[in-house]
Amino acid sequence: MMKVPRKLGEMLVENGLLTESQLLEALQTQNRERKLLGEIIVQQGYTTKEKLDAALARQYGSKLGEILINKGLITFDQLLQSFEEQKNSSKSVGEILIDKGFVKESDLMEGLSKQYNIPYVKLSNYEINPEAVSKIPLDALKKYCVFPINVEDSMLVVATSNPEDFIAESDLRFLSGMYIKFVLASRSDILSFLD
Repeated sequence: MMKVPRKLGEMLVENGLLTESQLLEALQTQNRERKLLGEIIVQQGYTTKEKLDAALARQYGSKLGEILINKGLITFDQLLQSFEEQKNSSKSVGEILIDKGFVKESDLMEGLSKQYNIPYVKLSNYEINPEAVSKIPLDALKKYCVFPINVEDSMLVVATSNPEDFIAESDLRFLSGMYIKFVLASRSDILSFLD
């Protein structure tokens, strides 16, 4: 969900992408020429289009968008298109970015891994611990689209494509009797193991 944007110029100064004097000069130019502030800042060579796009994503509260833009995987316009589509959809912005062909699923997973600061694993390259799999009934795994992959100390390591699913985490902890440690895996990877 989009946040109300902060003032772009102030944010660029706060993040060291622009000095206050450059901002004042750009605002004066904006008043004269009636152009977008971002366009002026790039034209005057104060920052690059890519850095501006990342700042715009930050302005709209999209950490994932900022990460993907910084990696050169999407543009701010593509992120905005995804935000617009999300208004009439139950899909996440990430799912929409994939559906539109803007990013590959693996690129999205790497971005989410960075956003949430949790490891991204490819299940086909991971040695699954059978003890972990036996801890949770299959219907619960399918319900939450998760897959247990290991037991570490008193924690069950569970692959998920949605690390913010706190209900799943709570239910899995109850069902397994163990603390849950999420790692990130693509939805398609998890589904291939659940079939």
